[in-house]
Amino acid sequence: MKFNWIFSKIIKFFLFFVLPILFLFVLVISYLALQRLVFPCDRILKNGEKISEFAKKVRKDLLKCKGLRSVVINTKDRLKLSGFFLKRKNAVANLLICHGYQSCKESVCDIFDMFDNFNILVFDFRAHGQSEGKFKTLGCHEYKDVLAAANFLRSETKSVDRFFKKLPLIILGISMGGSSSIKALEYEPNLCDVLILDSAFSNLVDVIYNAFTITSGLPRYPFVPILTRMVNFIAGCDINSMRPIDIVKNIKKPIFFMHSCLDDIVKPNDSLMMYAQTTNENNKIWIAHPCVHGKLRKNNRKIYKKKIEKFLKKILC
Repeated sequence: MKFNWIFSKIIKFFLFFVLPILFLFVLVISYLALQRLVFPCDRILKNGEKISEFAKKVRKDLLKCKGLRSVVINTKDRLKLSGFFLKRKNAVANLLICHGYQSCKESVCDIFDMFDNFNILVFDFRAHGQSEGKFKTLGCHEYKDVLAAANFLRSETKSVDRFFKKLPLIILGISMGGSSSIKALEYEPNLCDVLILDSAFSNLVDVIYNAFTITSGLPRYPFVPILTRMVNFIAGCDINSMRPIDIVKNIKKPIFFMHSCLDDIVKPNDSLMMYAQTTNENNKIWIAHPCVHGKLRKNNRKIYKKKIEKFLKKILC
């Protein structure tokens, strides 16, 4: 009888004290992760500098460039996106650059010097940089920004004469920018003429599971399932539906996949699997040297530029 009484007390203690505390702990950790994941934030770079401070310094120099101007891009869901448009004389193509998650347009402006014969548009995704938006959704809604930016670029560079010259449009998407571009082509298959994907993910849920463990050191369960449900509710999206691998097989435009062989956030297998799903004979893949996720061009600009130029030469000529 005494044993049963003690056992009963233990069970009650566990049910009415331990479990509620554990549940509260899981909710708090999940909510803190939610704040970092979807709400706008001023990320701290590795050198201790805020990304807004970095962007401000880059922006000051950029606006001195000849032919470059600030632009505002309007999305169909009524958000205003901040961008830079660089128009070049005798351009042979239009290039739209889509930055990665928690980054900004200024962080990819180093690409301007790589391709000096292209008109180039860079922009901040919603809830990033200087753009409007309450939530980041890692591609679930960002594809609308790609659609708006691509159509803006086409309208700004349309040349109407008796021959009606139409410049090809190239989209270069980095990480989330690449995956969002894939989703954009699901809605407008002829949105661009060439798609270049740098470190794009194939399945958003897998990335969140992987990144959560790496950044927090905590196990995936039970935190991530609760976190994803919070994101879906707060941001009005469905993370489980953000699966570029299911979309890429229907894209008929030429695609160039690029990925580091040791990317710890988005595994190179994501690009390999998506490449295997495609059917265009002109599609190529480059599994490159080890580097930090999304920094492929930073480590070796010459090879990065050469690989893209070689691919485009075959496609556009």
